[in-house]
Amino acid sequence: MYLPDRAFTKDLKRIDKRLGVKFNGYNVVVTYDRGWGDPVNIWVVKGDQGGFRTPDRRDVEAIAASNIERESPEEKFQRVSKYYQKVREDVRRKSRENIRDMTKDSKIQLRQAVAKVENQSKANSTFRRIENKPKGQVFG
Repeated sequence: MYLPDRAFTKDLKRIDKRLGVKFNGYNVVVTYDRGWGDPVNIWVVKGDQGGFRTPDRRDVEAIAASNIERESPEEKFQRVSKYYQKVREDVRRKSRENIRDMTKDSKIQLRQAVAKVENQSKANSTFRRIENKPKGQVFG
């Protein structure tokens, strides 16, 4: 089994302590430990032809350039708080629209429910009424 150079591993740990290295049988893979579950593959070290290549400084620089955790804690807090504020507003808006659509789409059912609760009278039926047409002569 191939073990990567210790200097390469140390350089990765300087970028982020959750970065690690493993060999998958064909290539060296840089992994990221999320804190739960198995580590996730984030970078595969390949040669020009797609074959095996030993990891070196180029890979460390590429991973450091793609590091998105370089924001200050204040910026991260504001970004996360804006996201969750938007989520809360979307939930409120969707619940309002859902209630509005329920009452708008089923006026007859709503009218029936109100009549039943207030014990007013029989509610109107939702199906088509058939009028009784008397045959023959009607005296009235």
